[in-house]
Amino acid sequence: MIGGGSDLPKSPGAERERIVVDLALRPGYSGGPLVDHQGTLIGMIILMTGLEVGMAVPSHAIEAFVAKASSADWSGSGTILV
Repeated sequence: MIGGGSDLPKSPGAERERIVVDLALRPGYSGGPLVDHQGTLIGMIILMTGLEVGMAVPSHAIEAFVAKASSADWSGSGTILV
């Protein structure tokens, strides 16, 4: 992992949590799991930002989104911003 959270440079969407990783990601890996050396899920790969740099959404952010989206309180505005 290169960085995450407040370590990331400011950019559009910077208020959202991200993990920056030093991995050789390739097209088609988006949506795949990001696991640590023990096989523990730590996030979901979302994009490549360079030859060996990519970004992932932390698993706790995904869990919070799914809980909110599946709750009866969610209005379902038709737009999902992750």
